[in-house]
Amino acid sequence: MPIKKPEIHTELDDRKRFPNESPREALKVASRVRLFLANQALQASPELNAELMLNADISIQGWAVATATEANLLLEIGQNQAAKELLTEEVPKFKQVAEKWSAELISDRNPYLSTVYRLTSSRFDNYITSERIERIAQISPSDRTLSPEQIRRQKTNIDVEFSMSHSAQLDQSWTHRQIVVAEYLDTLSELSARLDSLQSFATLCDQNAKSSRDLLPDAEAEPGLYLLSPVE
Repeated sequence: MPIKKPEIHTELDDRKRFPNESPREALKVASRVRLFLANQALQASPELNAELMLNADISIQGWAVATATEANLLLEIGQNQAAKELLTEEVPKFKQVAEKWSAELISDRNPYLSTVYRLTSSRFDNYITSERIERIAQISPSDRTLSPEQIRRQKTNIDVEFSMSHSAQLDQSWTHRQIVVAEYLDTLSELSARLDSLQSFATLCDQNAKSSRDLLPDAEAEPGLYLLSPVE
């Protein structure tokens, strides 16, 4: 039977209402949802198809939420090593999926356009920020390791392609598809970065605290930015 992501939200709401209760049931739900949605995400074949992208997006985002929820619950009860092991297993798999989607959606029949830096064209100025492009580049196997000089050459080639007569093929419909691709891949890059941060936090907890509660502000703390420091 399909497992819905709101199942996690229900358990987390219950956790907020009864913070001193055992999180065992919430952990079971998070683990079950994680395994189910990870399987769905790993089976999906990347393709520029609206329905397929939507279904995969639900699975991928749900997988990230379930993984983060399970890891945070483990850290909260002091199971730091278990949280680290979970993230060591899931984060590389998640990155692999993100990179597969990036490689497929960035690919183009024109080799000069098979790069995320095609989005630096002036036609995207009102839609895609340079920060978004750099985030996507982090999950793009073909762009991530480029040197500044190689990036400069990529952008030069792109300018030439867009200025040539055959660029009429790159019409408004093509432009709109690129904007959709950028939004889709940026979501994957952000989720990947958040899981990376959680993995670093799990390491910090394992080295410096019995529980994540020792490092995080309590529920009564005012909203704001807090500096984490090792527990003496």
